[in-house]
Amino acid sequence: MRGLWKFAYWPLAWAASLLIPALACPQRLHGSAYWASFALGIAVAAWGVAHVSVAGRTLRLLGHSRPGGGPWPDVLVTSGIYSCMRHPQHMGLAAIPVGLALMSGSPAAVIGSGWAVAAALAFVVLVEEPECRSRFGRDYQDYASSVPPFSLDPRCLIRGIAFIRGLRNRAVARRAGPGG
Repeated sequence: MRGLWKFAYWPLAWAASLLIPALACPQRLHGSAYWASFALGIAVAAWGVAHVSVAGRTLRLLGHSRPGGGPWPDVLVTSGIYSCMRHPQHMGLAAIPVGLALMSGSPAAVIGSGWAVAAALAFVVLVEEPECRSRFGRDYQDYASSVPPFSLDPRCLIRGIAFIRGLRNRAVARRAGPGG
């Protein structure tokens, strides 16, 4: 039960940063400006979902010392997408409301989504970093000194996807056995 509040943090941060501005200032874009904003929003939200998915799969595959180890990793993961940024899930969780705001066509929601990004940064600095330092000690200190918390480099996501595919292919080959 400890730490489950973290799951509620994100929907509340998103709702507060998107709904309040959009309801308080209901103006919307129209015509081609709306459709351009909508298309960009789909791309940004998909990019965020991809980061959350790849990071989550990587943690599920490598972050536990025993199968079914619970929601929080007990092994420091520094491979795949985690080799080029420490908090890819939070980066994705910060991007999703920006994408949703762009899709809404509400300038107020787009401005409000900046608060969701600020909430993500605050969450990482105030909650995740101290927790990781406490849980993983010197190993995390060394990792943090060489890998940034976030990266906009698209190669990170590509590296993460390739890494998961490689793990999956090795697991399939092991199950098939010799000559499989």
